[in-house]
Amino acid sequence: MKQSMTAGMVAVATAAMLAPTTGSADSSAAVERQLAGVWMVTTTPRDCISGNPFPQAAFEGLFTYHAGGTMTAWVQNATIAVTRSPSHGLWEQTSGWNHYSFEFVHLRYDLSGTYIGRQVATGTLVLSESGDELTTSSSTSVFDVDGNRIGGGCASATGTRFGKGP
Repeated sequence: MKQSMTAGMVAVATAAMLAPTTGSADSSAAVERQLAGVWMVTTTPRDCISGNPFPQAAFEGLFTYHAGGTMTAWVQNATIAVTRSPSHGLWEQTSGWNHYSFEFVHLRYDLSGTYIGRQVATGTLVLSESGDELTTSSSTSVFDVDGNRIGGGCASATGTRFGKGP
């Protein structure tokens, strides 16, 4: 009797795991409350010491966080007279479902197209409770063609998941 009861419980548990599920608001919210996806981001440079923002230097960008921990981004700051390659980097979840860290790099070129170095950004990211907005705090280091650090800065950003809404 005991063996048949155990076998029955295993069968029920196995059937429950294999049964197709129907979507619910809770299950779709869990899927949406993750970083992976495309984001429209506004980045605002700020003073690294005081934290005061430079709103006149804010710029728009597109960030894609890929499942598995890689990312790509495209940004262009109109107040800087250089062009940039697309950015490539890595991200990881640091705590809870909504705290992450990231690091990415892009190549820098002067207006004639000559390579002048690279820029590396590192930061932290927090998803909102809905999973559809994000905020970041980051710092950057600028390197010349020989790998010498020649400058840097700090920034804050806000973003909205692409594909939500009209």
